[in-house]
Amino acid sequence: MKKTARPTILFISVILFALAIKLLAFDVLWVSGPSMLPTLRAGMPVCEFKLAWGVPIPFSNRYALRWGSPKPGEIVIYPVAGRYVVKRCVAPAGTPLFFSAERGYSVSVGGRTIPLDEEQYRNLKDALVVPTGMIFAIGDNMAESRDSRDYGFVSIDSIRGKALCR
Repeated sequence: MKKTARPTILFISVILFALAIKLLAFDVLWVSGPSMLPTLRAGMPVCEFKLAWGVPIPFSNRYALRWGSPKPGEIVIYPVAGRYVVKRCVAPAGTPLFFSAERGYSVSVGGRTIPLDEEQYRNLKDALVVPTGMIFAIGDNMAESRDSRDYGFVSIDSIRGKALCR
């Protein structure tokens, strides 16, 4: 009986260790859709680093311990309407927003001008800065992306991890 107990315990330990890594540290997601072209294309695997900004509590949108938040340019993963999306952080909390309705609608964030349609402009124009605890995230392929321009700022508590790609 002892000879079968050791391999069984080893097998169960390996499975539990792999599950802990998947829940707390790393996961692999597959990109669907063109919103992050040319950086990421549909069908491409993306490794998600869940410990980038803290220790997440599995199955919740909270962190047990937080040591940072996304910086401009980092690619983040977060839920929207029951799906996980991959977008780029354009502005963290406290970043000033400058809206314009001249020659089309736009918002300038950190020296970058982002086009808006009329509805997006109306929904966002009252924000002078990115609110505390939030980020402004957009897809690299802005013409094909539903992002913060459509659903507003993203709570850093809802961000599941940082995408490690290329």
